[in-house]
Amino acid sequence: MKEALFYDRISDIVVQCALCPYLCSISPSRHGQCGVRTNRNGKLFSMTYGRISTGMVLPIEALPLYHFHPGSKVLLIGTQGCNLRCPFCNTWRVSQAGARTRFVSPEDLLNIAKTREVDGVAFGVNEPVVYYEYIMEAAPLLRNAGLFVVVATNGFISEPPLFELLAVVDAFLVDIKGFADTFYQTVTGGYRDEALKTIISINIKKPLEVSALIIEGHNDDENALDEFFRWVAMLQPAPPPLHLLRYEPAFQYIEPATTPMRMYYLQEKARRILHYVYLSNMDEREAKVTYCPSCREVLIVREKGAIHFEKMLHNSCSSCGKVIPVVL
Repeated sequence: MKEALFYDRISDIVVQCALCPYLCSISPSRHGQCGVRTNRNGKLFSMTYGRISTGMVLPIEALPLYHFHPGSKVLLIGTQGCNLRCPFCNTWRVSQAGARTRFVSPEDLLNIAKTREVDGVAFGVNEPVVYYEYIMEAAPLLRNAGLFVVVATNGFISEPPLFELLAVVDAFLVDIKGFADTFYQTVTGGYRDEALKTIISINIKKPLEVSALIIEGHNDDENALDEFFRWVAMLQPAPPPLHLLRYEPAFQYIEPATTPMRMYYLQEKARRILHYVYLSNMDEREAKVTYCPSCREVLIVREKGAIHFEKMLHNSCSSCGKVIPVVL
């Protein structure tokens, strides 16, 4: 185990974790909300440092990240645990259960990434905030070797550790679980506004994309969605790309999958005020096309296993010259 960063002693034997907004007070031999940070003799330890449960090579679009090194390959890394309790989690075997792991040091991770000939490493699968110490040590090694580092997170992290994370990560994906704070608190156990604060902070400093799960009849109230779309459109210095994700039954949720027609309707609704809106876990061509916001030319077409640059010249539209927020 690795002694944790960001905690305080509130008595001789009780510690308070300061990594995420829960601020868990943890007695000896107990663990916090995430299930993987524990108090041992008055010190807080990460139980999953280097304990890798997942290590697979994927196109970066599968995360989904569409505007950061499109067409590149990433090594996706996960461990165990999560600081939310989403009953619809599609990676619950890793985030909510005791997935089998093996120890991989940061140096070994770099060697694996080189062997697999990837362009970067993505930390995700389960919530990467809960294995924060591992990322903070591995990311500088990876970047010094010429690999980029991305983090796919639920955004439930306190500001001081977030600001340190921003210094060692190249791009972020933040996944929003719902659009009303009541949905967050009653269903996921978190707080919506904490995730929104994280989005604001990241968007100022780093390439960011936002994903949002649409569960028909549960978190797709149109007034709340309209408010969310307008909020994203107001982000500075520019709104990030938005991925609307179609819910399918998983873990404890057995409700029917969100209908494709509902997804296309919401995509068009969002596109009225946002330039880049994708239905990233749907296979239809229209779901994943990047259009020029000025002349409407097709710029990037993403198909299963392939990506096609159409009217793109470097990071601009070759027809009208509009600069597109894509990191190539």
